[in-house]
Amino acid sequence: MSVYRWTVSGTAADGQTWETSGTVESVQPGNFPDVCGVALQQSFMDLTRGRAVFGQPGVGCRGPYKITRLLVEIEP
Repeated sequence: MSVYRWTVSGTAADGQTWETSGTVESVQPGNFPDVCGVALQQSFMDLTRGRAVFGQPGVGCRGPYKITRLLVEIEP
């Protein structure tokens, strides 16, 4: 089993920055496309539920959301 760590960063409607992160376990080593889909879905859920890390504390983060960075790393 492989474990992938992901981080998604971006900006929101009023220029606020945001970031989400998590892990995905994959039974099939190298199943990278599934990891990206899970990361993007989870990021959207985190954003809309207020669980993302926002660059301007105390300022709401409303859409539309723009993704500026997607990082996926396999954990050793």
